[in-house]
Amino acid sequence: MPVPLLFARTSLLRRYAPVGLALLFAACSAPSVDAPLMSPDAMRAAKAAQGPTVTSTNPSYGDRGTTVDVHVIGSGFTDSAQATWLLHGVADPTHVRTNSTTYVSSTELVANITIASDATLDYWDVQVALRGGKNGVGTESFEITTAQALGAAEFVYAGSVTGQAAGYNGGSTAFAYDDAFGMLNLGEGQAWALDPLGTMVLGRTGGMPTAWMRQGTPSPFVAVTLPISAGMTSGNAAASARDASGALLVGGWETYIPKKGATPVPRPVRWRYDGSWSAPMVYALTPGGIRGTLLGINSAGQAVGRSDDASINGAVWDTPASPVKLDGIPNTLNSASTLIVGARNSQPVFWTRTAAGTWNTVGIALPSLGGTCGGAAIGLNDDGVVVGRSCDARGNINAAIWRIDVSVTPAVVSGPQRLPGLGVRHGANSNENSTAVYVSPVAPYTVVGGSSTQNGAQAVRWLTW
Repeated sequence: MPVPLLFARTSLLRRYAPVGLALLFAACSAPSVDAPLMSPDAMRAAKAAQGPTVTSTNPSYGDRGTTVDVHVIGSGFTDSAQATWLLHGVADPTHVRTNSTTYVSSTELVANITIASDATLDYWDVQVALRGGKNGVGTESFEITTAQALGAAEFVYAGSVTGQAAGYNGGSTAFAYDDAFGMLNLGEGQAWALDPLGTMVLGRTGGMPTAWMRQGTPSPFVAVTLPISAGMTSGNAAASARDASGALLVGGWETYIPKKGATPVPRPVRWRYDGSWSAPMVYALTPGGIRGTLLGINSAGQAVGRSDDASINGAVWDTPASPVKLDGIPNTLNSASTLIVGARNSQPVFWTRTAAGTWNTVGIALPSLGGTCGGAAIGLNDDGVVVGRSCDARGNINAAIWRIDVSVTPAVVSGPQRLPGLGVRHGANSNENSTAVYVSPVAPYTVVGGSSTQNGAQAVRWLTW
């Protein structure tokens, strides 16, 4: 039977009353509130006696083959502090050497380190040791990476063989990166695709399908609105490829409003550019479908995208008139139209053809980095190299790369391999840490994507991994 609260309190008072009185007498004999407080020097000495702590580093990442100054942030530092980089708790000075440790304050040090060209790509611990043997460790507080930060980028959607990147910031400011001019603000809009030859950025501005056409090197891009069909109100250019003649094929959608006040309805379309823009070619919807979009296209005009705009359904078009429904959302397909990659229930998958040449409509799951918190296959080349994102056993979502053998029946032969980021870890309930969206067609492969940093998201490029 539960003890009545009043009885319990009374019993406790009787049991512990002598202790309470003793504490009361002790309090009466304690120093007066007017007594001097501990001096700042004494407080610092007391903290130092407890040992140092390491809470973060800035920058929180470094590239192989570089020498960099790293600010080590924490507490309890003294002028005897020495910083050391550890891999899984073990010092490895042959791969990360501390050249000097400079004392700035009790909460900050500057460590000059040299990272070897073959240092392990991983999160490293940072240890600070004081004279007398006290030390503190910031576990996995610094990442060694091959990711090149290109510039601020909230959403990265596309890359190209020349190492370009495109996307948008804040939902409405398009950008393009090119080695010739760096990160370029294209103004209002969203960039979703890049011409494989690097001459155009594709997306939408003010709700209208748009091509930002390059005028020189370096030179601004000029926005051109793509034509839409009569009765259509808006659209988006979301994917591109060059056909055998060299003309640019652009996949996307145009939308109409079925009745006043209704939500706009998209339908999948394709444009062609060979010096002038064609009218959009409409792709058929799957049986019973009322809406759709193209998200990927190849040089033959075969395409993949959403079907009926459902969250789990997509389609592949071998011809504009012949959609086949898939059990997930496809993102792209190879030029031979034998392999499609995408996602099903937020997990990476791929689809292949049957021996008879028809499509297997049930996708095959790609292996994860060890977890189930999410992922997708986004980019693909004709060598069967797939890039996207995958969840690891700790609940972190990372840019990843897989390899599929496409010589006979497509099958996974390696991966996923984690692509290193820019020093920021996230858990399963946080935003994605890094994502790869594009892989170049021939080895050595260039991968383009995005990654979080301490100061916001960045477009990144991996030349090695």
